[in-house]
Amino acid sequence: MPALIATSLDATRPHPGRTRKLSTLSATLWVAFALLSPQARAEEPATDTPTTERFQNSRMDGALFYQILVGELQARGGEVGSAYQIYLELARRHRNPELFKRTIEIALQARAGDQALTAAKAWRQAQPQSRDAAEYQIQILLLMGRSTDLAEPLKAFIQLAATPQQPQLIAALPRTLSRLPDRKAAAQVIDEVTQPWRLREPALAEAWVASGEAWLAAKDNARALEAARKAHSLQPQSLSAGLLALNLIDTQPQAEELLRRQLSRPDPSPLLRLAFARKLAGLQRMSDAAHQLEIALAAQPDDAGAWLTLAAVQLEQQHPDQAEIALNKFMALKASATPSKPPSTTEPEPDTSLDQAYLLLSQMEEQRGQWNKALGWLQRLDKTDNLLVQSHRARLLAKQGKLDEGRAAIRGVPESEPRDALGKYQTEAQLLREMDHWEEAFQVLGEANQRFPDDADLIYDQAMVAEHLHKFEAMETLLRKAIQLKPDNANPYNALGYSLADRNVRLDEARQLIDKALALRPGDPFITDSLGWLEFRSGRMTEALSLLRQAYQVRQDAEIATHLGEVLWTQGERDEAIRVWRKAQSRDAKNAALLEALKRLNVQL
Repeated sequence: MPALIATSLDATRPHPGRTRKLSTLSATLWVAFALLSPQARAEEPATDTPTTERFQNSRMDGALFYQILVGELQARGGEVGSAYQIYLELARRHRNPELFKRTIEIALQARAGDQALTAAKAWRQAQPQSRDAAEYQIQILLLMGRSTDLAEPLKAFIQLAATPQQPQLIAALPRTLSRLPDRKAAAQVIDEVTQPWRLREPALAEAWVASGEAWLAAKDNARALEAARKAHSLQPQSLSAGLLALNLIDTQPQAEELLRRQLSRPDPSPLLRLAFARKLAGLQRMSDAAHQLEIALAAQPDDAGAWLTLAAVQLEQQHPDQAEIALNKFMALKASATPSKPPSTTEPEPDTSLDQAYLLLSQMEEQRGQWNKALGWLQRLDKTDNLLVQSHRARLLAKQGKLDEGRAAIRGVPESEPRDALGKYQTEAQLLREMDHWEEAFQVLGEANQRFPDDADLIYDQAMVAEHLHKFEAMETLLRKAIQLKPDNANPYNALGYSLADRNVRLDEARQLIDKALALRPGDPFITDSLGWLEFRSGRMTEALSLLRQAYQVRQDAEIATHLGEVLWTQGERDEAIRVWRKAQSRDAKNAALLEALKRLNVQL
């Protein structure tokens, strides 16, 4: 047959310039012919019979061959519409998947999404049991962003799979639909697709987890929490259900009870416990994080990464001696580990854990006041000219009275692109804040804003420094500019609303700003804290206490604790107030809000 195709193509050549195109076409037609005769090829004997005789059972007759030839010539000649119609008619007539695929390919190459979708639907109509047809329809709908039509082919795709494969396919739904811009629409599609598996008996935990993940992405945390509860009731040790609950802790404190119940069962997932510990650390609940890490390490003492995380948590608690024990464990495990060769020729991911350990060892010596030892650990890093390392070095120099040298170290970091300068400005300003050089920090950020005038985050940073300096007019101007540049960012709304509430001025406007921030980021503990503080300033003590307890339960931050303690103190709950303040002091003894409140209320802890 190849000789026959070549002969036919030679006869159609109008001029020598088309030789390469027709040669490529010959190969395309040969593949198409072979795909249309799978049974003949599967049954062909191992023989030296000429090719033309071995393919005598092919379903491709002369008429079909020349129709495909015409279709390919039309496609390659730019007549895509005609080629599409030829292939679609052939595919419908012969009910052949390869012809349907080629029809879809022609439409997609012409960016004709509706025509590609029509071909996929025709394929499914011709072969209702084809998972390939359903998958093609799904992919086309996703490319077109057509969420309203996705549920039916997705459900069919899963139902046509073998029963043991269905949970895995359902679990992948949130990732599959993540490219849809409308998260709520994606969640509705997933709920419709998974309904048969969520409501049947027995229901699938994976279906409820998929629903919960989708609603979490859509920021409907209440529905996500309900789905997490359903999943846990069906499969109490499900790792995916546990991770869903973990991701809800930020805004739904009730999710933590689900997670703790799962971790209290026999043989809980070590991965889940470690993830929980890291979440607790991120929420500034360092004692709880250390406790979870110690449980994990009792079960898996050879987990080097867990020892490294424990060291970081202990340093956050200002426990350098305990951190040193954890770091020594980590270093011993790294030294005894035998490097394994990668399974492929691809470059393995670089191991940065040793550099992280050196940074923590430097931080450990810094807490002990051993500046030179701390600087010595920094010198062991592979790269010492990056911004992270130089920011650590600058802080150590500043604590030795060498602030100018520290600032020079930050400014001397190489820049590979213009925006690298932005990070250097922010790092220098942070160093100046830490050293109580607030006016100079304001000037550095002002210089940065002149160079990057449309960076909303940079403007927000300068506004926060302006507030500390009581430059409230400048702060408000900066925050309103940040809102104008990035109206969907909750931070400037919350910052301005909180500032007004804290100064007890324009409380109605403060409420509008904080409500807007909460609408953008529901359940955020810092915004909830702002609202609670506003209620306190407005004289609504019951509402204030409820909101501040809610915020503190989610995030045990020193400033939230300061506000909660003051409301408790005002309400006569002084023993509880002192307990809250003492806990905050143990985490952040230099917190400005805490120190100011204790001084104003004349409280000695």
